Amino acid sequence: MKKLSSLFLVIITLLGVAACGSKKDDQKAKLVADSLRKVDSLAKEDSIRKAAELAVPKDTALDNTARFIAGLPQLTNNSLAALQKDKYWVDFQTSMDANWKKMHDSRLTKMAQWEQDVFSKSVNDSLNLFYPFSGPDFLHANFLYPRTKQYVMCALEPIREVPSMEKLSEKDRDRFLDSLGRSLRDIFGKSYFITNHMQKDLWQIKGVLPLFYFFMERSGYELLQQKFISVDSAGNEFEVDIKKLNQNKIQGVKFTLRNLETKKIKTVYYFSTDISNGGMTKRPGLTKFIKARAPFNTFVKSASYCMHDGKQFSSIRSVVLDNTVTLFQDDTGVPYWFFDKKPEWHATFFGEYVAPVEDFSRGLYQKSLDEAFKQGSQPLPFSLGYHWSTRKQHYMLFGRERILPNK
Repeated sequence: MKKLSSLFLVIITLLGVAACGSKKDDQKAKLVADSLRKVDSLAKEDSIRKAAELAVPKDTALDNTARFIAGLPQLTNNSLAALQKDKYWVDFQTSMDANWKKMHDSRLTKMAQWEQDVFSKSVNDSLNLFYPFSGPDFLHANFLYPRTKQYVMCALEPIREVPSMEKLSEKDRDRFLDSLGRSLRDIFGKSYFITNHMQKDLWQIKGVLPLFYFFMERSGYELLQQKFISVDSAGNEFEVDIKKLNQNKIQGVKFTLRNLETKKIKTVYYFSTDISNGGMTKRPGLTKFIKARAPFNTFVKSASYCMHDGKQFSSIRSVVLDNTVTLFQDDTGVPYWFFDKKPEWHATFFGEYVAPVEDFSRGLYQKSLDEAFKQGSQPLPFSLGYHWSTRKQHYMLFGRERILPNK
C-alpha cells in the first residue's frame, strides 16, 4: 500500500513538473511570438515610412537649377548640362569647390564631429528646430542638427523668384553667379552674413533662394519641392503664387528636400518677415505657427544682440523662452540673466567668453556670464560667430525638462 502511495506521489510530481514545463514553454513561445510581431510591426512601419519618403514627387527642373546654382554638375543630360560647359560656369565651379573645401576642412568637419561626440548627447533632435534671425543659413543649422526633420527659420532677407538660367543671356548668367559668389564670401570666411553686404548682394541675385539652393545641394541634399506660402491669423499655412507673395504680410517658402545618402526627408520653412515687437503684433499668425511646432530646440547665432532689447524684441524672446527645450546660442541671443540662478534651466558652457566685438556697444558685455564661463567651460573646436578673427568663440547650451506641446 505504501509502495502504491509513493508511486502515486511520484506520478503526481512528474505531472506537475511537466505542467510547469509546459507553462514555461507556452510563456516562452508567447514572448517569442510577441517579439516577432513587434519586429514585424516596426519593419512594416519602417517600410511604410521609406515608401512615403520615396513617394514624394520630385520637381526635377527645380533640383537641376539648384545644382547649377550650387556649382555642381548635372546628374542627367538636360538643358543645363550644356550651359555648364561655358567658361563662366567652369570658373564659378572651380572657385566654389575651393572655398567649400577650405570651409569644410577648417570648420564643418570639426562641427560635425563635435555634434556627434558632444552635442547630440544633450539635445533631443527629434524635436523641431526654431532658428530666429537666421538669414538663409541652412548650412550651420544642418550641421548642428543633422537629424532634425523640420526647421523654422525667420529673418528680414527677401524671397524673390529665381530667374530661369536657360532664359538668361550668358552675360547675365555670369553676373548672377558672380553675385552669388560674392554673397557667400562672409559665410566662407566668417560663418555669418553681414547685413550691409547682404542688402547689396541679394538685390543682384534676387533674394535668398539661390543661397538656400547652394547650401542644401552642397550639404548633400536633393531639392524635391519648393512652395511659396503665407500664414493666416490662425497660424495655418497656405500656398501663394510667387508673383503675389509680396502682397502678404508674412512671406514664406517651404522646401522639401531629401538626403542623397540616407534618403531621409527634411522640411525647411523660411519666413521673410519682421520679428520685432511691432512686426509680430501685426502678424499674430506667425506666432501661432511657431508655437504650434513646440516644444522645439532653438539655435541663435550672430543675432546682433536683438533679444537684449526688451523694447523692440521682447515678444520673440518670450516665444523662445516659453517654448524651447534646449537653446544653443552665443551671447548675441537671450541675455544670460534670464537663465542665471533659475533652477528650471541648466547650462553648459563651451569655449571662451570675451566682450562683444567693436561693431557693438560695450554695454552689452555680461559680467555674470563671464564669471560663469570662468567657473568652467568645455572646449569648442570650431569658430562660429563674430569673433572669427581671434577665434575666441563661445556658445551656451541651456536646457530644461520637456515642456508640454501647445494646444
